[in-house]
Amino acid sequence: MNILNLYPFDVQSITLLTNKSGRTTWKVETGQGVKILKRVVMKPARMLLIAEGHEHLQDNGLPIAGIHRTKAGAICVGADNSAYVLYDLQEGKEVLYYDKRQMLQIMEFIGKFHQTSAGYMPDEMSKKRSRLGKWHKLFRWKLQELEGNKMLAIKSDKENNLPAPAVIEPDAEQTWLQDPFSKMVIESIDEMILRGKQALLELDEGHYEKWSLECLESRMFCQQDFTLARFIETEEGLAMKELHSITSDLPSRDLRVILNKVLKKMSVWDTELVIELLRTYDKINPLTKDQYRVLWTDLKFPHLYCSIVHKYFLGQKTSWSDEKYIWALQNIISVEQSKHEFLTDFDGLFSKIKA
Repeated sequence: MNILNLYPFDVQSITLLTNKSGRTTWKVETGQGVKILKRVVMKPARMLLIAEGHEHLQDNGLPIAGIHRTKAGAICVGADNSAYVLYDLQEGKEVLYYDKRQMLQIMEFIGKFHQTSAGYMPDEMSKKRSRLGKWHKLFRWKLQELEGNKMLAIKSDKENNLPAPAVIEPDAEQTWLQDPFSKMVIESIDEMILRGKQALLELDEGHYEKWSLECLESRMFCQQDFTLARFIETEEGLAMKELHSITSDLPSRDLRVILNKVLKKMSVWDTELVIELLRTYDKINPLTKDQYRVLWTDLKFPHLYCSIVHKYFLGQKTSWSDEKYIWALQNIISVEQSKHEFLTDFDGLFSKIKA
């Protein structure tokens, strides 16, 4: 493989590991240890940003797989609208959402990640990405889409030539027939839209803008999606296999994503568990009360609900059956509706985080 000739390693064997979704990985046996070569269908300028971010974390002491430069000093290699990077192989135990001990370790890791990401100065040739200051636009776009999806849910009934009520009341008994997913949407969507609008208004309270400016000045970044498949538990503790993607945004974005992932697995919002996870994070990377207010705002916005309704009406998951869509929506509604106590007791729960 010509790409490997660019690296200062004695290659002994190459084994294909995965080839899907625009990502291919090979296991490379070398005289200097086992490496992982990854090819991603991505503009090299984008991979340059991620790869140098990976090296920045590595240089600042975060437990992450060693990334290697070529003989010429390049951190990644571009070829045919793809980018290649070479890492050390990380081996250890799988990390699971249902293992509380591991999840607490994940929260510590995320705290270290955010701390060590600060001060990142990307190459001028890299393609940068930032969501700082863009939450208003994102929230408005998602709310507009929810309003549109509500109309699609109503329309699905009319297409079956069945009479729909003049006024749709979520708590009223519905006797007309329609597809079960759309019926569930109509019964729940008004509550989600209201919460989304409340979250949008909270962004104007000043805490979001202040924190955005602080993050811009610190030059820190977020991972965007802390999927546990990218972690491994070694004898020394948790380590990250690779840096999949980065963007400039508030640390609360990563916290919101991981908390929603964990609680979605449990099918209910467990406030005590959330506080324990946040307390663990806060010991490593303490946040102020105003910064936690921004996290509460982001958790109030129904991101999970928006995502599953979006996928259904756009038909994005072609392999999903109607039953799987219905189960997924039921699960997300359960999680979102059980957040009420958490969302309405900010002061008390903030005190518990800092206890």
